Amino acid sequence: MTPQKLTIVSDHWLFKCLKTLPADVLGFVEEKTEKHGDFFIVDMLLFKAFLTSKPSIFQHVLQSNHRNYIRDKAFKELGLALGNGLLVNDGESWKKQRKLAQPAFNKKRLEGMVDVMVDEGVKFCDSLEQYRNKDERVNLLSKMMEITSTIALKTLLGGALDGEHASVEENITFAQQHIISRIRKPAYKFLSYFNGKHKEFNQKIHEFDDLILNVINDRRNSADPPDSDLLSMLMSARDEDGEPMSDKQLRDEVITIFVAGHETSANSLAWTFYLLGQHPEIYKKLKEEVNQVVGDRLPVLGDLRALQYTRMVIEESMRIYPPAYLLSRECAEGDTIEGVTIPKGKPIILSIYALHRNKMLWENPLEFNPERFTPERVKERPKWHYLPFGAGPRMCIGNHFAMMEIQLLMALLVTRFDFVLDKNHEVIPEPLVTLRAKTGVMAWVK
Repeated sequence: MTPQKLTIVSDHWLFKCLKTLPADVLGFVEEKTEKHGDFFIVDMLLFKAFLTSKPSIFQHVLQSNHRNYIRDKAFKELGLALGNGLLVNDGESWKKQRKLAQPAFNKKRLEGMVDVMVDEGVKFCDSLEQYRNKDERVNLLSKMMEITSTIALKTLLGGALDGEHASVEENITFAQQHIISRIRKPAYKFLSYFNGKHKEFNQKIHEFDDLILNVINDRRNSADPPDSDLLSMLMSARDEDGEPMSDKQLRDEVITIFVAGHETSANSLAWTFYLLGQHPEIYKKLKEEVNQVVGDRLPVLGDLRALQYTRMVIEESMRIYPPAYLLSRECAEGDTIEGVTIPKGKPIILSIYALHRNKMLWENPLEFNPERFTPERVKERPKWHYLPFGAGPRMCIGNHFAMMEIQLLMALLVTRFDFVLDKNHEVIPEPLVTLRAKTGVMAWVK
């Protein structure tokens, strides 16, 4: 194949894209993709990065030649909080750790957690009754973070940290903002050592560590520890040599699963209700299906297959607002992709956000249309066009957990409530570790 040169994007003669990309990540990617296509180079002054939303390149990097594409420096910044968990780990160490953790996420085992999801979901719905038909709005993002963090702590640690989810969530949110600022704003990283931000970050991470390590220690010393939550499954896992995970490994996996797990679900729920609030006809159809399948009883595992339209709505929401909006890798050894030379050490950014909005792949991509996800259309569509949980060997280990949780909570919520969106409240996507609504999604409960 004849070597080809890509467009090098540079917005300023001196700063290049060092100011424009961090200032508006999503807007930058959309604008440059519209102008320069689905594969180009971004000049960040100190380094250059490849940026793509092309399915074939996703497939090459994430599957065909995945061993050559390792976690990049920006991704490794997450290790400040997540340690060496599955999201950050690499190479043979990651492979060993994934093999150890995989049985805990067996689909059959996860199905045993449905009762926990439903029980906590009912308590959550009961807590929302105080807002019904009142003038006070609720922040749906905040509320969804509340319920998914509660479920995450319950299924992960067996309720050992009941009542702690608010402080845990506050600490994790601060940690995310700190790490993302370090990645996108070089000056912030330097100044944080002098203005107290890095010290505060370390303090919040130590608080979380103390909570988790105390739970692990209690488990080790318990005469009758629980055996059905994810922590117990991770603690019972053994490698080929019969060795268990160390406390440090357990801590790293617990925080990784907690952050990646509950945030994906909470953001998906908030974005889904935001979109439903703008499309009452879709909201009505969704409610009709849930009422027909579930009726007056509580949802059970067997309902999930029948709640087909509900799943379609969720999948379309995750297309427009993918919680995992980008992936990044570093080329370990020189490579060539479709005639383009990728030098050793160069980062490549895979924009799932732009992939899901690529007008060459999706008709009217900004339109909220769950019919895109009928079984027939899903079967016809190449799988690399839609990647809400990533793809390849490093595909999100908790994808089944997340979809079960989101579907069950949607069924519980729409059975009991209508959420009327405050359309005067501006909702702005905020790309942190996951894609959040910056000022939340405000709605009245009816």
